[in-house]
Amino acid sequence: MKRPPVRTLGGAPQSQPQAQAQNERHAHLHVGRGLDLKGEIRSCEALVIEGNVEAEIESGSLTVGESGVVKGQANVDEAEIEGNFDGTLNVKGCLAIKSTGKVRGTIHYGELRVEQGGQLTGELDVGTPKAGAKSGSPENKPSETQKKAVNS
Repeated sequence: MKRPPVRTLGGAPQSQPQAQAQNERHAHLHVGRGLDLKGEIRSCEALVIEGNVEAEIESGSLTVGESGVVKGQANVDEAEIEGNFDGTLNVKGCLAIKSTGKVRGTIHYGELRVEQGGQLTGELDVGTPKAGAKSGSPENKPSETQKKAVNS
């Protein structure tokens, strides 16, 4: 049985195996404005949230748009927050908080950039926890753990 070609956003029709191979390489998810999502999000290369999400997240990059609200735990390579994040946020690389962004909770990051007006409240750790390390173990505690609010 021959399957009809799949049309992508690029416009040109592709055969089913080509479309499937392309989707496996680039796992992107966009939670649009007005959508509510609860659960787990895993194996995502790029995640953009403009709606309401309550989840455990593992992603390459995380972008929370100005209208986005996230509650839960996230383990990501990079994060840019324009909306609200409340929970535990582990960022291996750079955490960028835009002027409209608000981050609350336990935050681990490799690098931090906060625009004027951005808010960061909670327990802050420079550096991410080691894989497999239990919370509270000595190897999981960076030398400079801070508990404070940062308002730029």
